[in-house]
Amino acid sequence: MKISELENKKQFKVLWLNSKMKDERELVLYPNKNGKVQDLLEEAKKQVELSENGSGKLRLLEIISYKILAVQKEDLALDHLVIGGTKTYRIEEIPAEEVNMGAEELLIPVAHFQKEMYQTFGIPFLLKIKDNEPFSAVKDRIQKKLDIPDKEFEKYKFAIIVMGRLEYVSEDSADVRVDLKKFLPHAISTGMGMQARPWLGLDHVNKTPKRARYNYLEKAIKIHN
Repeated sequence: MKISELENKKQFKVLWLNSKMKDERELVLYPNKNGKVQDLLEEAKKQVELSENGSGKLRLLEIISYKILAVQKEDLALDHLVIGGTKTYRIEEIPAEEVNMGAEELLIPVAHFQKEMYQTFGIPFLLKIKDNEPFSAVKDRIQKKLDIPDKEFEKYKFAIIVMGRLEYVSEDSADVRVDLKKFLPHAISTGMGMQARPWLGLDHVNKTPKRARYNYLEKAIKIHN
C-alpha cells in the first residue's frame, strides 16, 4: 500500500468466525478513515473465504463479555464504533436462511454460561427462531449448529435472560413452544429510551476453564416455574 493511501486509511482489528464456528481469528483491516461499516465488510471480503452455500453477505457484531450486544448497521460511520476495553467486534457471513426474515421470525443472541449467568464464555452466536414453534426444534438447530454429540447435549440447560433475570425453560414439558414476545427488547425505565435485549443462555460446563477476564457483581434472579 502506498504511503499516500495509508494516510487516508484507518486500522481496524476484528475477529473473523467461519460458518463452522470453529475458526475464530483476528483480521487487521484498513478501511477509509471516513468510511462506514459497509466499507469495513468489503475490506474483510478480501481476506476471508466464504462458504459454498452461504449468502455471500457479511455482518458486523458487537460483542462484550462473550455476549452479542448488537448487529451494527451497514450505514453506520466507523467513527461511532468504540474500540477497546472488554468490547470486541466480529465479522461473519450471514447464513442464507437468515437473509430474509418473516414477520413471525426473530434473530436472537445466544451465549454460553456456567451456572451463573455472568459466567459467560465461549463463542456467542445468533439464531433464528419462529413464534410458536416447538422449543425442541430450537434445541435441534443449536445442537446441529454447534455439532455437539447427543450424550453431551443432554446435559445442557436453556434459560431466557434479560435485565438480570434468569428463567429456565422447562425440561419436563415436551410441548413447550417459543413465545417471541419474551425475546423482544425490553424498555429500561431510565427516561433515556434505552432497551435491554433478552438472550438465550446455554448453561453447561466450561471444558476449557480459564481465569475470568471480567468480574461482575450482578446477582442472578432465578425464576422457578
